Amino acid sequence: MRKEDISERLRTTDPVTHEPGLSETEVHVMRRAILAAATDARHAGWSPWRLALAGTLAFTVVLAVFIGTVFAPARPASTGPQATPRQLQFETPGGTRVVWILNSQFDLPKDRQP
Repeated sequence: MRKEDISERLRTTDPVTHEPGLSETEVHVMRRAILAAATDARHAGWSPWRLALAGTLAFTVVLAVFIGTVFAPARPASTGPQATPRQLQFETPGGTRVVWILNSQFDLPKDRQP
């Protein structure tokens, strides 16, 4: 089946092509209803008092975080023992094993340094 055959078949079997369109009065009634709905609808944007409230709230949150960090009590440095490295192991059903060593100091062992 060629492309022209399909487009011709679609045109001939389309039920909308055999229906009458809207009359001029129906078109004008529909247009008036759409225009009336558009003019009656309120603007979907933020009103000025909502913007002011959102700005005040954001400023209050930023101020609270800033005050909390400035006046936070100083924490003494930890003098406890160094954390031992932790390992995470994963084994596949085929027997492959992967071992990750998690180092909280972010330094490489002497034998792994470049």
